[in-house]
Amino acid sequence: MPPVAMVPVAQIFAKDAPGPWWSDGAELLQVLWCPNAHRDPPEDQADGSPVVTLRRRRLDELTDARVVEPAVPVRHEEYGFLPEPCALRAGQPIMDFPFREVLPAELQPKLEELVEATGHGKGDVITRVAGWKLGGWPTRHLTAPMDFACTECGTTLTLLFTAASDDLTTAVVVGRFGDLRVFTCPADAGHPFVVDVH
Repeated sequence: MPPVAMVPVAQIFAKDAPGPWWSDGAELLQVLWCPNAHRDPPEDQADGSPVVTLRRRRLDELTDARVVEPAVPVRHEEYGFLPEPCALRAGQPIMDFPFREVLPAELQPKLEELVEATGHGKGDVITRVAGWKLGGWPTRHLTAPMDFACTECGTTLTLLFTAASDDLTTAVVVGRFGDLRVFTCPADAGHPFVVDVH
């Protein structure tokens, strides 16, 4: 297969989304991926999904604006790894909660009450909030909760970014209409990250 340009998936500014994911003076997070399915991906990347790379940048280092965009491949019908361009305005942050089984037993009843009070008969809308997001808790609709350990220091990785399948708005479909999640080391952003498709 010939080389393919990485596709920008998300560009997030620290001023729009403050949180613990900013380190080393970074002011911009860029998520890019190869828009082809990889059946033999690099270590710590999900099988059968796009290969992801992260770029953390300081704004004063961005002096070269690219005028000519590299060619990208034609959209494949069987999967949606070539997103439609769209923009979101920074808005009200949302708070989601961990999967019930992650909580200490004494907190589970309180969360159940909160889920019942906020669900409006439509199910659980506050734990593992679905959609594209920075931070929060990972969705767990296919498997039980599991942790990833940093391969450099052993620290438990935390969720950095989620790209949820949405064939209507973004044209992204991953896994079995699931989520592509990027987990990073909270101790050092320079340590290797893990890509998981759920």
